[in-house]
Amino acid sequence: LLSYTEQYVEYDPFLVPPDPSNPWLSDDTTFWELEASKEPSQQRVKRWGFGMDEALKDPVGREQFLKFLESEFSSENLRFWLAVEDLKKRPIREVPSRVQEIWQEFLAPGAPSAINLDSKSYDKTTQNVKEPGRYTFEDAQEHIYKLMKSDSYPRFIRSSAYQELLQAKK
Repeated sequence: LLSYTEQYVEYDPFLVPPDPSNPWLSDDTTFWELEASKEPSQQRVKRWGFGMDEALKDPVGREQFLKFLESEFSSENLRFWLAVEDLKKRPIREVPSRVQEIWQEFLAPGAPSAINLDSKSYDKTTQNVKEPGRYTFEDAQEHIYKLMKSDSYPRFIRSSAYQELLQAKK
């Protein structure tokens, strides 16, 4: 708990006043413009290093992680994970067709962007596809998330691309 608190202290607006100031409290909208920018601040880039969730929550972090994976020809895992996240937010009438699209893209035999699943996850997902729903790919998504967290994400954080972003913002 203490290490978590120390790690996030500089992001707490109660302890460290944000620069620029909070647009909800002042008339200065610079903060919103910076957050929407494609050029992330050093503080923002540094936060991606705290964990994969931080990188995935930030649209620019997600984009940089995807670029890195594309440079290694291994972007299918993240694209699958993002497609499943999108599926969960779709209107229910669109879900069955989207489930089929995801299946054809990532899991069907001969899929153009095949992902590597263990047999247990694949078998369960194969059964779930027969009755499509928002959580059809839950097991597969969890497996892919763990794979990215233990393999792809650490490589991203050690990569020259991430280090350059971090250094460029100093």
